[in-house]
Amino acid sequence: NYGHIVNISSLAGIVSGPLLADYCCSKYAVRGLTQAMLSEMDYIGKKNVKFTSVHPHITKTGMFNNAQAKWSLVFPLLEPDWVADQVIIGTQEEREQLILPKITNLFLMPEHFMSTKVYRKYCEVLGNSTMKTFKKIRDE
Repeated sequence: NYGHIVNISSLAGIVSGPLLADYCCSKYAVRGLTQAMLSEMDYIGKKNVKFTSVHPHITKTGMFNNAQAKWSLVFPLLEPDWVADQVIIGTQEEREQLILPKITNLFLMPEHFMSTKVYRKYCEVLGNSTMKTFKKIRDE
């Protein structure tokens, strides 16, 4: 009847990029699950069950070694401790969606005013192709 569930996604669950199709699909699914659960809790009247989906930019966990942000002053690679602190703050504020860093929200707004083709070009300019610098940490 009460609680707060935090689902960790990625900025790739908001904006896709090349060489990330499988990763983006799973992260979009986390976002969709969170939105669906919020709707279901509203529908059945469970006001004390909270959800937050978290969408951080690339975080320095070692998963994406050598990936580099194109505009690192605006979209820095994030420190895991900072992300964790932001998740705690977002949970305390009962935020339903947390996009990190927050400035990223400004760059996401034009999607609704552009064709999908133009938006893909826009995202390319912003640097959604960071996987070009990715190096595997181990052979499969």
